[in-house]
Order: sequence, then C-alpha cells, then structure tokens
Amino acid sequence: MPDQAEEVRQRIRKLLVGLFTDAQFLSAVPDSASLRQAGVSSNALVSLLVAMEDDFGFEWDDDVRPEVLRSIDSLAGHVLAVGS
Repeated sequence: MPDQAEEVRQRIRKLLVGLFTDAQFLSAVPDSASLRQAGVSSNALVSLLVAMEDDFGFEWDDDVRPEVLRSIDSLAGHVLAVGS
C-alpha cells in the first residue's frame, strides 16, 4: 500500500494532468524536478494551487516560501505539513 506522501504526490499529478493535455510529458517529470524548469508556467502553477486548495481542503498562506512551490515533492510535503 502506498504511503501517505506517495498518495499526495499522485493526487497532485492528477491535478496537473487536468491542467495539461500531455499526461505523457507529466509522467516523465520526476517528483523532485523543478516545475518551472519542466515547463509549468506561472499561470498553470496558480491554477494548480487553486485546484490543490479545493482537492485537499486548505488555503495557501500569503507568505508561503517559494521553495514550497518548487516541485511535486515540496508541494506534497506542504500538504502533509498542514494536516490534510
């Protein structure tokens, strides 16, 4: 059975697939890779953050550290830290 962090990473990937039509591209992006360097635009990142709020049931703080938004791993870590 996958651990909680893996489940959160999979949910984030599903949200990303909803924003991008190229699921094969996303499957090639490692969880630790920079989303920006992988081609995720600022607009797409904002859309992902809104989708994460809806899916995980929390609100992003205005002062969230930029490194939290870097990768699927860092996003998942934040979700787990806020208790979702």
